[in-house]
Amino acid sequence: MDRQALDHAIRFIKSWLTERYERSHLPGFVVAIAHQGKLLLNEAYGMADVERGIKLTPDHVFRIASHSKTFTATAIMQLAEEGLLRIDDYAADYLPWLKGHPDERWGRVTVRQLLSQGAGVIRDGLNADYWQLERPFPDAERFRREISETALILDNNTRMKYSNYGYTLLGLIIESASGRAYNDFVVERTVNPLGLKSTFPEYQPDCGQPSATGYSRQENKTRKPIPHIDTRAMSPATGFCSTARDLCTYFTAHMVGSDQLLLDESKKEMQRPHWPAKQGGERYGLEYGLGLMIREYGKRTMFGHSGGFPGFITQSMGDPEDGLVVVALTNAIDGPADRLVTGVYHIISYFQEHDAGEGSRDHLMPWEGIYEDLWGTTAIAAMLDHLVAANPDEWEPFANSDKLEYVEDGTFRINAAQSFGSEGELVHFHRKDGQVKTMIYGGRTSWLKAAWAGKQRHRETIGFD
Repeated sequence: MDRQALDHAIRFIKSWLTERYERSHLPGFVVAIAHQGKLLLNEAYGMADVERGIKLTPDHVFRIASHSKTFTATAIMQLAEEGLLRIDDYAADYLPWLKGHPDERWGRVTVRQLLSQGAGVIRDGLNADYWQLERPFPDAERFRREISETALILDNNTRMKYSNYGYTLLGLIIESASGRAYNDFVVERTVNPLGLKSTFPEYQPDCGQPSATGYSRQENKTRKPIPHIDTRAMSPATGFCSTARDLCTYFTAHMVGSDQLLLDESKKEMQRPHWPAKQGGERYGLEYGLGLMIREYGKRTMFGHSGGFPGFITQSMGDPEDGLVVVALTNAIDGPADRLVTGVYHIISYFQEHDAGEGSRDHLMPWEGIYEDLWGTTAIAAMLDHLVAANPDEWEPFANSDKLEYVEDGTFRINAAQSFGSEGELVHFHRKDGQVKTMIYGGRTSWLKAAWAGKQRHRETIGFD
């Protein structure tokens, strides 16, 4: 990976994230990017608590929900490396109460099947209204009773069926094999060794860290705050809380060759696809390993996980080839964490393809910036030998971008534009007092972002000039 192009992409991403937040109706979000263990970006946008006027910071802790499954799978692999269990053992070997289950198929469910979401277990139980705060999450006694009364939904080892209850069972297996409470084990074996000072297997109001408030969907242009709740027995499936910085550290440790957490062979097994994910019977580019989602994006094959909790949507994805980790945490139940992560990867990939290599960009850099007019926003970015006009209002801003070829100082020609655009026309940048102030694009004047705000105030006061 070309480091100069990566650093350039990070600068663009910062301005793009600002635009995305300003045009959203979200309370807030945090995005972090790490490359080969070095944190390159860790930025917060918006509010941690709208009602109390508390701004969001990178230090605010978020519910990360199903990221918990990656910690649970890591714990299972750690126990397997120590010979305290085997992942192809039957779950009932560690949970004897399963052996008398009325559905005899339960006796053939293995640890690996639970890890890979291939055991056929019910997703959230027969009464999943704890997800709507209509009842508490089940404690261990209630959970065992529900499992004892619930048959497998599918034959085990046939296809992927996502299950929070399956991962809750894995937490009990960890306790059986280790002789330790689940939360204590993962803290001692993963959280503390990596120095994850803002990561907890369950929400802790007295942890000494600020916590972001989660919010409902937007209805009638308003959102309602959602109180934090304890996940009780389901901590192994959905209880974890963390920050974007800690998650960058954690997923970097999962990279093969990091010499952290697990042996490389265990990591490879976790990152190997075990089942394809399907929607409407069709595969859609997502697979499940052992506690990890594996997805294709462009030329990248990434691993990580998403998380959905009342008030929070989060996602983390790592590219093992480049040692790159991207994390997005949102404090809204409809937050676009997936689009933030894929958008960041889209931008980085574009810069690697068009901005990597030897050469000077000095003569192009003065024209970079965010330009606005009445019709929209244009982001001008300097590549190795040309400018690009991108749309920062899009989740993939370079998907339909225009290429601007250098003509002379301050003048470029639009090339490779859409048919409905201004292909072949000239773009003129104008300076005042040595600073670029405006851009004429397709015959229309745009102002740099700060100047446009002043222009709008001017219009509101005295009308168009």
